[in-house]
Amino acid sequence: MSTYFETGHPKNVANLLKYIQFLQTLGTNYNPSNASITLAALTTTQTTADTKQTLVKTLEDTWKNQTNLREIAFNPLNAFTVQLFSILKTTDASEQTLEDFLFLVNKMRGSDNASTKTANAKTTTTNTESTSEAQTKSTSQQSFDQKIEHFSKMILILTGVTSYTPNEVQFQLPSLNAQLANLTTLNTKANNAKTQLTAARIDRNTYFYAPNTGWLDVVKKSKEYIGAVFGKQSQQYKAAIAFKFVRVIAKKKSN
Repeated sequence: MSTYFETGHPKNVANLLKYIQFLQTLGTNYNPSNASITLAALTTTQTTADTKQTLVKTLEDTWKNQTNLREIAFNPLNAFTVQLFSILKTTDASEQTLEDFLFLVNKMRGSDNASTKTANAKTTTTNTESTSEAQTKSTSQQSFDQKIEHFSKMILILTGVTSYTPNEVQFQLPSLNAQLANLTTLNTKANNAKTQLTAARIDRNTYFYAPNTGWLDVVKKSKEYIGAVFGKQSQQYKAAIAFKFVRVIAKKKSN
């Protein structure tokens, strides 16, 4: 996954505003023919950059809130499905039905059957890379999408057991279906929030950092213009290059 160092982006926007304020002190001496680096154009650029950065921050807050709500709802699910299995065992469900349900409970909890564990244990001693792959596959079973799928299959099994008629409301089929619908909704909202955040980050990063067209490169041209007009040894040029802008890049890390 990617690690985003979000503090660098607002700092760039803040420094751009300061740079524009510096350009204003140059007065009519700053008069480039390149329309993209005029004071008016750079002022508009700063406003747009600030808007895009604000949108990212807003969507990031939304995403965090949605993922928190999802985690709160999903956290009790593992223990709850164990309770469901215990209730199921009090019915006249067949041994095969019990085995099928227990298989899903283990999947929900991220467990594997004994033969899979044994196979993984053997792999550990011979091939580290294969072990990592097996662990990754096991972990993937615990994703929210997978949990919803497992829970849905559990409800389907319980629906087929005519003697499954618990008195406790939380274990009854209407309650389970309502719980499944809520989990699905929360998961969808969290996934959508992540998608919107990713799109906003891409748009922001393109506007900021795209080669030649991104405003960081545009500001470089502005500084070069100042160097050409006032001279590379001038105080104006030295003041211009003192404004630092960092090209923030998402770094990859392994889970």
